[in-house]
Amino acid sequence: MSKLKVTDVRSIEKLNYLKAYEINYKTKSGNDAKWELISRAGLDRLESEIYHKKRYSDGVMVFAVDETRTKVAMLKEFRVSAGGYVYMFPAGLINAGEALDETAKREFFEETGLTLELIHLSPARYVSVGIVNECVNVAFGYYSGTASKENQEDKEDAEIVFVDKAMAQKILNEEDVTIRSAQLLEHYFDLNPFMAISKKSL
Repeated sequence: MSKLKVTDVRSIEKLNYLKAYEINYKTKSGNDAKWELISRAGLDRLESEIYHKKRYSDGVMVFAVDETRTKVAMLKEFRVSAGGYVYMFPAGLINAGEALDETAKREFFEETGLTLELIHLSPARYVSVGIVNECVNVAFGYYSGTASKENQEDKEDAEIVFVDKAMAQKILNEEDVTIRSAQLLEHYFDLNPFMAISKKSL
């Protein structure tokens, strides 16, 4: 059982850590419509994304494997919004002035105690384009060292787990897991039966 505990859920009019926006647009038939969106960033960024197609990164998610490439490092983390534990890959936000590779290595160490050998960094991509404009990069590489929770923050409760193919299948079938993490597990361990059919037909 987690030491973290949800004590109250209520509706609020003003957000403290996120910003809410209303976007007006025209439908295909010319009717007026509105879209509601939340963001970590200010209006200038949102306008530059919409009108000038600029892209930003808010953070990095880390997909790290052992040297045999048979296990991946994940977190079984208590998430307040879910009210329970969710399997996910280590991730975190970029600090001001920090390079993406530095963010990946710092966040991975803080959450797992492990060292990341960064091999590849994906472009920034939207997390959930329906309600937020948050974008993250995925850092791929190898982990080494001894797992530790010592650097996790007081508001974090995350067990470090090393997932092989059998455990990945169990997580996908029985546990709460974020969609991005699920898709990476399916792809890496070849666990999506529909994709397996597609591969055979190539």
